[in-house]
Amino acid sequence: MTSAIHPRRLAVLVALLVAACSAPSVDAPPMSPSAPVAARAGSGPSVASTNPSYGDLGTTVNVHVIGSGFTAGAQATWLLHGVADPAHVRTNSTTYVSSTELVANITIAGDATLDYWDVQVMLAGGKNGVGTESFEITTAQALGPGQYVYAGNESGQAAGYDGSSTAWVADAAFGALSFGEGQAWALDPLGTMVLGRIGGTPTAWVRQGTTPTYVAVTLPISAGQSGGNASAAVRDASGALLVGGWEVFIAKKGSSPVQRPVRWRYDGSWSAPMVYALTPGATAGTLRGINSAGQAVGRIDDALFNGAVWDTPASPVKLDGWPRALNSAGTLIVGGRPNGQPVYWTRTATGTWNTVGIALPSLGGTCGGEAINLNDDGVVVGKSCDARGNINAAIWRIDLSVTPAVVSGPQRLPGLGIKRGSETSTAVYVSPVAPYTVVGGASAQTGGMAVRWSTW
Repeated sequence: MTSAIHPRRLAVLVALLVAACSAPSVDAPPMSPSAPVAARAGSGPSVASTNPSYGDLGTTVNVHVIGSGFTAGAQATWLLHGVADPAHVRTNSTTYVSSTELVANITIAGDATLDYWDVQVMLAGGKNGVGTESFEITTAQALGPGQYVYAGNESGQAAGYDGSSTAWVADAAFGALSFGEGQAWALDPLGTMVLGRIGGTPTAWVRQGTTPTYVAVTLPISAGQSGGNASAAVRDASGALLVGGWEVFIAKKGSSPVQRPVRWRYDGSWSAPMVYALTPGATAGTLRGINSAGQAVGRIDDALFNGAVWDTPASPVKLDGWPRALNSAGTLIVGGRPNGQPVYWTRTATGTWNTVGIALPSLGGTCGGEAINLNDDGVVVGKSCDARGNINAAIWRIDLSVTPAVVSGPQRLPGLGIKRGSETSTAVYVSPVAPYTVVGGASAQTGGMAVRWSTW
């Protein structure tokens, strides 16, 4: 996949910058891949699925077309909204394997439309069947298997964990690497560490040079604490690594564990955790995002669905949702509400925070979404619901140079060919400068995959 800006990709970015707002989304469900819908059964052939179910721009690929009623001499053709477009998806050959399988060799042009395409099979006698939207043309590059993707970085790495709480990191240089038991929540921007927890213990997996070997190191916790998690990471102006997260403590014997927000600093050795204060009346909190100045955002009292921003460790301000990240200037926060509505918060003219979030537009549906990360250009990534009822990776842009702020987008990021499911893809990281690289996860036929988009 090339990182050069193709005219069509540039057009996508322009569209992102000028797109108008639409209705907000609600109720974000979990990721769940499922098979595409087959179309047109009956006396003629039918198309049930394709494998692979996606192809990248500018590639030639063999696609197995699965269905029924196929005969020798059958031809497969790719259609966009029911119309053949051989200038952009050309079938070079169709090989008959059996009555239920064909192999089509296709070439996808570098400027083909990023969308779900139909696959039509026509028999020698003229009968045909169509698999509606059964193949996706994409710019998503699979980095390796990964069920829950939590973090990305400028090196194009992704990290997360699987349902069995197996931590992993994926890198284009060495593929996917499992750490065994644990959950990976954050990545050093320079790629030297993966951060998270093993069991209930805050942990850094430290990379050994440039090799794909990592060594687990336990982060220090305060006296009397029982564990914690490292959930966010950034480099400060001096180059030191700041890590946000939380500790877990038990206030008294027999009581339930309570989380409190903390920050670690690493500049060759780990500092003791610095505790961030809670808002008045709150009993627990966690840091979920941090910037290079040590400003942070996170959750407080999860059961009450509140969030907070800390300009300093001692000065929390309550927000009406769950923030996920803030920019380096400390002027823009993105996140979501518990009902699945992506939102953002900005400062007032006097420098205080607007504590009521502003809804971001959706991709046209009402099934959920969240703004997860952003960069200093105001490019925001996350997930949004489309008109089909699918959750897709999405990009917005928020321009703070004018008042009120101007929001453009969202723009859908293509996935890996799975669209009939509750969540097909999500984006968790965007690089600092253009051409932007986005990291996230997408459902595939084989399960969840960590992916990278490098499209504009």
